[in-house]
Amino acid sequence: MNQPKIDKVKIDYDKLCGELKKQGKTKCAFSLEMGRYKTFVSCLKKNPDQPEAVEKIMCMLLGLEEGSLIVAEDVPEQTDATVLTNIHKQIVAERKLLEEAAENIEKIWSKVNANTLQLERIKECVKGFEKSGYEKAIEFLKNALADGKANSEEVTMRSDGAGIKRADLMKAKRDIGVDSCTTGYGKSQKTWWFLSK
Repeated sequence: MNQPKIDKVKIDYDKLCGELKKQGKTKCAFSLEMGRYKTFVSCLKKNPDQPEAVEKIMCMLLGLEEGSLIVAEDVPEQTDATVLTNIHKQIVAERKLLEEAAENIEKIWSKVNANTLQLERIKECVKGFEKSGYEKAIEFLKNALADGKANSEEVTMRSDGAGIKRADLMKAKRDIGVDSCTTGYGKSQKTWWFLSK
């Protein structure tokens, strides 16, 4: 069975001793306070590499911020060449990301264009299924005259409201055999349309 990896840190022995002195604690007493053997703190001088949890406990008991007792690692000073090399690496990485983004944008545009073309084809197909103005006029007249006679003025006003052109309406009237008759005289004269049987 694999043991979990324990992260180790290097304890700053001199800083720990200074903090213990400042707080009036002895190395022996602090070792016991941590639940360790009496010489634990003294042994840190020769063996400063300890689990990270040990440093956290020390900081907690001393009222310090976690990580305060870890030796700060020396960062090697970078030369101009190293700095330029790092900048170059960053630029290359950024350029690669930009190229990938450009490829993705190109793919998206091609999909958008393909979808636009498909939508246009669908619109053309739907237009093929739409009824022409003449066909709408025939259907409208048959429905309007299904109950018998209808006032021609009312029929034409309703057809205008339905968006049917007068030319399509008159052609449909002729082709489906709509007859007309008039009643009354003068201002009270009305024309009636009906389907001939």
